[in-house]
Amino acid sequence: MKYYIANLAVHVLLVLMLTVVIIIFSNRNKKRLTRHVFSYFLPTILAVAVAFYVYFITGPRLLDLSDVATQNYYSYTGQIDEIALLNNSFTIDGVRYYINPMRELPHEGSKVRIRYTRFSNYVISVEAVDEVDVTGAINEELETAVSISD
Repeated sequence: MKYYIANLAVHVLLVLMLTVVIIIFSNRNKKRLTRHVFSYFLPTILAVAVAFYVYFITGPRLLDLSDVATQNYYSYTGQIDEIALLNNSFTIDGVRYYINPMRELPHEGSKVRIRYTRFSNYVISVEAVDEVDVTGAINEELETAVSISD
């Protein structure tokens, strides 16, 4: 949980710093102190970059803050398809989930049950799930159901 809060704080701080840079360069443009053509368009380019960054990264983390505070998480069971190079995310059934890179993860191909946040897919807990062979149990129940109805 501490990693989620620290990660959120870093992303919010980055957005605030980029916003300050946008304001500084806009003021330079307003005072006609820009020397290069590129620096004239820099506030616009940075504003578009900040908008995408907030929409795809910081915004979902902020929306999950209330779920983290109330410990309201989603749960999913599936097989790990891929683990990222830096060990900070993995893929289950085509969906990427993010996790603390210091946490021990099961290997690729193992079946896991995860608890994660709704919008940013940040994983709170990962537990390995053992495969259970239920084919014999299903056949036994079917045989019992057939013999009772006779």
